[in-house]
Amino acid sequence: MIFRKGGKHILLLLCLLSSFLSSSELRLSDSQARQIARKIWLNEGSGLKRKLVWWNKGEEFASCGIGHFIWYTEKKPMWFWEAFPPMLRFLVAHGARPPHWLTPRTHCVWPNYEAWTRAKAKNTKRMRELTDFLDKTKGLQARFMLHRLNRSFPKILAYAKAHGQGKIVEQNYRRLLYRKDGSIDPQGAYILIDYINFKGDGINSGERYQGKGWGLYQVLTRMNPNDPDPCHAFSVAGKRVLERLIHIAPPERRLWRFRKGWFNRMDTYLRCKR
Repeated sequence: MIFRKGGKHILLLLCLLSSFLSSSELRLSDSQARQIARKIWLNEGSGLKRKLVWWNKGEEFASCGIGHFIWYTEKKPMWFWEAFPPMLRFLVAHGARPPHWLTPRTHCVWPNYEAWTRAKAKNTKRMRELTDFLDKTKGLQARFMLHRLNRSFPKILAYAKAHGQGKIVEQNYRRLLYRKDGSIDPQGAYILIDYINFKGDGINSGERYQGKGWGLYQVLTRMNPNDPDPCHAFSVAGKRVLERLIHIAPPERRLWRFRKGWFNRMDTYLRCKR
């Protein structure tokens, strides 16, 4: 009797939610995926093959692939989402064949920055094999980032609704993703895919400094609703979120080093930079 009494309302709610999630899922052509992959790789590694396997000095992890996916060592896991294993799992599931020594369960094969530097200087066999593998799978890596966005956004929206921000998050996501005629805006798609790969979804409680996040959720909630260009609005909001991150992060992380590069990245979100 209880189900029957509220059944119509529950069914309607589930149908509406299912309809939204289905309509909000982003699909790209191979050409669009390649274009976005190229833009992201220019952001992360200047488009240089040698930077496909990287390690920033002062960080505790390697950064691999066109999205510089985080890859932890066995002894140095942190609270940031480790994207390299699920990325590799996605590639393998779609037919890619990594070097025989590499699986999604493999920890970073260099224990620290110094070991990576030596391997890079010697151009070791594992360094060459991993670099070549990542170079050959750039398109699939872009597909993984699209997959990540499609899986993450329903969670972002649920989190936003729980915090009274559901309407603005949904509205700004759609403003970025769709033109007035309902077609996909490639620039908006690039922004969403790039930023969530760059700084996460923003809803992970572990990715906080002084209780404040810096992911896609935080930027979507700070876009100026009166700005007629959602790409410009996102770029401006992104700079504000990243500026705050630099100020609230522990001093030893020295995030001010990345300010210029981060802001240059936000500038690629402007339509004149397409």
